[in-house]
Amino acid sequence: MELSKKHKAMLASYGRSIVGAVAALYVAGVTDPKDLWAALVGALIPVAARAVNPNDPAFGRLPKASVVEEALKAAKPKKKAAK
Repeated sequence: MELSKKHKAMLASYGRSIVGAVAALYVAGVTDPKDLWAALVGALIPVAARAVNPNDPAFGRLPKASVVEEALKAAKPKKKAAK
């Protein structure tokens, strides 16, 4: 199974968030696995929020191309402003 560029970018974003959060705690001296697990879960929340946001152009759930094409056909161009 080949991952698309979008999926690779999403996984890279998840990875950066997780490594950053866990590394920050570990460097600060927190070594309790429960706390490190909590940091991992906390790091996933913002990235997951982007994934479910339909208005996020990078990772959000976008409408199908057919829906966009129909909307573009139905849209009426605005009149140009008079000089």
